[in-house]
Amino acid sequence: MKGDATRGEAVFNDTQLSTNGLSCNSCHTGGAAYKASFAQPYPHPVQMAMDHYGMTQIHLDEMVQLCMVRPMAAQPLDWKSRELADLVAYVSMVQKGYKPNPCAAKNPCAANPGAARNPCAAKNPCAARNPCAAKSPCKAS
Repeated sequence: MKGDATRGEAVFNDTQLSTNGLSCNSCHTGGAAYKASFAQPYPHPVQMAMDHYGMTQIHLDEMVQLCMVRPMAAQPLDWKSRELADLVAYVSMVQKGYKPNPCAAKNPCAANPGAARNPCAAKNPCAARNPCAAKSPCKAS
């Protein structure tokens, strides 16, 4: 099924899909929480998929489903659903314009110690120690 990115953006922001009040946007506001590999065409390796499910390669629709189950604590969307197709269309559109943060690899706190408890925690305990935080190229990212 061909998805619609405009409808997908609404799904991306819908907290009712989760059981914990999160939406996709809770973690990915303004392109946050995407690793540099997000810029690569799918399928590609994604650390979260490797760490939690042993998957060495993942397709975009599978990654959406993994996020539904893991951070959002929800049931996966039906594989033939309009919501999944629309969400994949929207994330694919976001991916095309994604520019990796040049300071992400330099951040010694990139592996957030609170991630196991809440990967989308509003307060990042490493933010103050990020050596790139004060550099202007990172603020624009």
